[in-house]
Amino acid sequence: MKKLLLLLLVLLLFISPTQASHLQGGEITWECITTGPTQGMYIFTMKVYRDCNGVNLTTASQTITVHNNPLVPSIQVDYVSNSDISPTCDPVNSGNLAYDCAGNIQQGSVEEYVYQSLPINMPGLPPAAGWHFTWSSCCRNGAITNLLNPSSLGFTLRAVMYPYTPTSTGVQQNVSPCFDSSPFFNEQPKTIICNGYPFSYSHNASDNELDSLVYSWGDPIDQGYTPGAPTIIPFLAPYTVTNQIPGSPTLDPATGEISYNSATSGNFVTCIKVSSYKCGQLVAEIYREIQVILIGCPPIAGAGPNNKPVVNPPFNGGTSYSTSVFAGDFVTFNISGTDNDIYNTGSGFSAQDLTLEVSGGQFASDYTTTSLCLNPPCATFDNGAGVVPPFSAPTTVNGVFEWQTDCSHIAANVGCNATSNLYTFLIKVFDDFCPAPAITIATISVEVLAAPTDQPPDIRCVSVDASGNVLLSWEHLATAQSSTIYNVYSSTNINGPYTLLDTVGYPTKNYSHTGAGANASSVYYYLTSESDCAGVSDPSDTLKSIKLDVTAIASATIGDLLWNELHIPVLTTSATDYTIFAMDASGNWVNVGATPDTNFQFPAQTCGTYQAFYVALDDASGCVSNSSIDGTNLEDIIPPITPAIDVVSVNSSNKSVISWNPSSSTDVVMYYIDILSPFSGWNTIDSVAAPATSYTYIASNAANDLESFQIRARDSCRLFSGNSLTHNNILLTSDLDVCEYSIYFDWNDYNNMVGGLSHYKVMITEKSASGSVNNTEQRFNIGSMNYTLPNIVSGSIYSVVVVAFNSDSSIASYSNTISVNADLFPKPQYNYITKATVNHETGFIELNCHVDNAAVIDYYRVFRSKRDEGLFVDIADIPFNGQSFISYTDEGASTSTHYYNYQIYPVDTCGITLAVGSRQNEADTSFAQSILIESFANQDLSNDIVFNQYDGWLGDDVQYNLYRSVNRGDFSVIPLATYNGGSSTYSYHDDVESFNDGNGRFCYYVEALEGNTNPYGFVERSLSNISCVSQLPILVVPNTFTPNDDEHNEIFHPVTSFVSEIGYSFTIYDKWGHEIFQTNDPAKGWDGTYEGKVVQNGNYVYHVQYINGVGNLTEKTDIVSLVR
Repeated sequence: MKKLLLLLLVLLLFISPTQASHLQGGEITWECITTGPTQGMYIFTMKVYRDCNGVNLTTASQTITVHNNPLVPSIQVDYVSNSDISPTCDPVNSGNLAYDCAGNIQQGSVEEYVYQSLPINMPGLPPAAGWHFTWSSCCRNGAITNLLNPSSLGFTLRAVMYPYTPTSTGVQQNVSPCFDSSPFFNEQPKTIICNGYPFSYSHNASDNELDSLVYSWGDPIDQGYTPGAPTIIPFLAPYTVTNQIPGSPTLDPATGEISYNSATSGNFVTCIKVSSYKCGQLVAEIYREIQVILIGCPPIAGAGPNNKPVVNPPFNGGTSYSTSVFAGDFVTFNISGTDNDIYNTGSGFSAQDLTLEVSGGQFASDYTTTSLCLNPPCATFDNGAGVVPPFSAPTTVNGVFEWQTDCSHIAANVGCNATSNLYTFLIKVFDDFCPAPAITIATISVEVLAAPTDQPPDIRCVSVDASGNVLLSWEHLATAQSSTIYNVYSSTNINGPYTLLDTVGYPTKNYSHTGAGANASSVYYYLTSESDCAGVSDPSDTLKSIKLDVTAIASATIGDLLWNELHIPVLTTSATDYTIFAMDASGNWVNVGATPDTNFQFPAQTCGTYQAFYVALDDASGCVSNSSIDGTNLEDIIPPITPAIDVVSVNSSNKSVISWNPSSSTDVVMYYIDILSPFSGWNTIDSVAAPATSYTYIASNAANDLESFQIRARDSCRLFSGNSLTHNNILLTSDLDVCEYSIYFDWNDYNNMVGGLSHYKVMITEKSASGSVNNTEQRFNIGSMNYTLPNIVSGSIYSVVVVAFNSDSSIASYSNTISVNADLFPKPQYNYITKATVNHETGFIELNCHVDNAAVIDYYRVFRSKRDEGLFVDIADIPFNGQSFISYTDEGASTSTHYYNYQIYPVDTCGITLAVGSRQNEADTSFAQSILIESFANQDLSNDIVFNQYDGWLGDDVQYNLYRSVNRGDFSVIPLATYNGGSSTYSYHDDVESFNDGNGRFCYYVEALEGNTNPYGFVERSLSNISCVSQLPILVVPNTFTPNDDEHNEIFHPVTSFVSEIGYSFTIYDKWGHEIFQTNDPAKGWDGTYEGKVVQNGNYVYHVQYINGVGNLTEKTDIVSLVR
């Protein structure tokens, strides 16, 4: 009953009953934590593999049963992750579907579930039988080929932790805190394997503590577990525990590689056991059970079966996977995997992609670091372009192995106080064939041996000091390491005998031989080396200390120097020339020459005194072999070598500073500085003691004068050298042009510049009145010795210096510094025409302009252009006396026929017409445009009026008011029309029929009003001209009238429209020509009486006259009949 309840519980918690046959295997491992706060505790990991045809496994926690441990009977492992681990391949090019857990679920599509415990303690001592860790489940897959009635069988995952007794103590070691991890598998399990051709694969286990691992076949066991007596599931014949799959499988117990060649398909249970041995004692066993599916993989389209890649041996001419090297050797080789299988895609051919992976304890996890492996220095691996494994390539995949071995690799710690010099590296190459890639695994072995002898040391220098002591220097070889020692030998005879002076340990690379006596005679030296890597080396080169002998010749005016060579032949690292040093009068050693020979002659440079010498031979390593010191008394009769002036430059105090290269003669005690006087030629101004190389001429007037200098050297024998080449200062002058707002600079050439004069730079520092500083520079080629600085700013101070440079700019000569205060006449900041308006009384245009009264200006020029012609003509000059406003009346403008554009320009005291904006910092031009109004009379008793805009105001929103006067009356104070600005022209149509009883005279003008947004606060008004027009007069005279008191036609008078009273006259005459009526009022007429009495009926003569609209007299005479 208990067993049944347990089975039901497992089924309910873990898998569905209908899918119970889809568990494919798994494994249990543990890790000993070696760092951090949980150090000494264990983490257990369980992996379970499921057939993706079934339902997902549970993510609930699982329980690992612990047997033989009453203190820890079980371990809880929690769900961590799940992932598809079906084989990865190329379904497109191979033409076969890839098995996976998403798009193509087949037998062999497998998913890995990972469960892991929290850190736990395992107190106690495992018994001899060990602690067994198990997890069980029911129901294997019914399609399994190598088991009898598989669907009735369960399975159990298991691992065993055994006791361990260190040989050093003989006492069993407590496992809490932990000291050992179980082995673990580096490879995911293979679930799909092709048959029909040879195939190999490996589970690739490793151990963190370098315990020895042994692979063997394991028995699958049924559900339920008893330590020592598990329920082993027998294999169905012909399969056995050592023959679990068809094809005569073999298992390499050392590498774990499984090889077979099967023609049989089916589902097969496999179980691999990995046993871990620490110091020869079994300490752990882990098992991986996995169900593999052998299928008859389809051939490559158009070809045969998929072949596995070939991994070429890298050693012994491509015939061996193993090699031996000496410690210190640099091991490098290329490893390649090749597979010539080609996919026929139907539309072409495609090569298989090969992937290369590597593993081994001598690799760091990133394959590039050389310090984080089991026995540093580590090996590195990439594809030759910096890409680390795994990496892929078509047909052939190449990798580059590099490893710098050293002595530590001769006896690497492999645990249990044992050492090994054999290193293995696993190379795995697989293709992308679907559904199961073909795999090749190669094991590379490198044996690191001790060299029989060390390399001879690389001795470089033997240097003698003033007391005859010798300093030896050498360089370490690449094979040198911490255990390397150097043996130092010396002798006074090339043939010996040699005496061991001392032994020097790495990393020291020099030795001082005190009391060598190398100032009396040469001493010979050589080295040997030895280390843990190798025995005593052959001797190094034998070097001979350099003994110098000096003899006075030519009446003691020349010192003849002779010396021996350091080594014959010359060392390849030695310099080609010996350098000769002589002691000068100050007791300093001075380089006086060089020669490839072993002799040298030195002219005397002292006055009958002792002259000491030594020679030196440099080595590429940086050490120097100095000879012994020797000398003799010499008498100097040769003047010093002429020194060379380096440069003459002017300092910030405007004083000339002379700098020179010292004389190459060793006997120089004084330098003399000469200056060229325009009156007396060359004069000495001062002298300075050697070894000085510069002089500041305190009496210099370099701010105003061109100064030329020479220099001479004097030795202790009062012999003078010749004069150097003449060098001069650069004299900079300036001229401020207040009219052009510029500064003109001029300077002289620099003579005899060392390295050749290349160019000049004018360095300008401008300090404004506000204190801001701006630095600029201008470059000029040879021949250009002046510059005009334009657009200077009033109130600024300009500090300027000219610098001359030689060809590589290593030498520079500075001129005197000039400071120019730009005290300039201030230019106007603004110039704004406030208005241009027509004076209605005079008809002239009046201009007003707002000007900058702080500016220094002579007068203002007025320019005028008709309409928009743009042809501006200078019409007037306006005097300026510091006022804020200027005005001008243009009496020459024809305001009734044109509007005008005006511009006003200031003219400064230099006579320059300035362009000044209407506002400060504006780039426009002061401008104003007057208004012209024109009117036209139409025959339909109307007038048309047109006018242009006013232009030039800064205030926006200009408004226009149109005013009218009628019959020569006053203008109305109410605008006839109002317009908002925005157009260039405006028009108005005036219907004047209602005014026909008047004289027909109409006049118009426009008033422009500026908006209130003017930045100066001005709101100005501009008037146009007055334009008048007269309608054509109309006069109708009746030929009869009837003054009979019937209230009809009682008065005789002309009927008028737009007839002016000016010049109007209406007269009646009787038949005798007597005037009987007269009026000058167009509104009055004759009532048929004369002097108050009614006249008789009859015909009468009338005469009417008036001035027409254009000012001409119009007359009419005719007869009217009076009838009562």
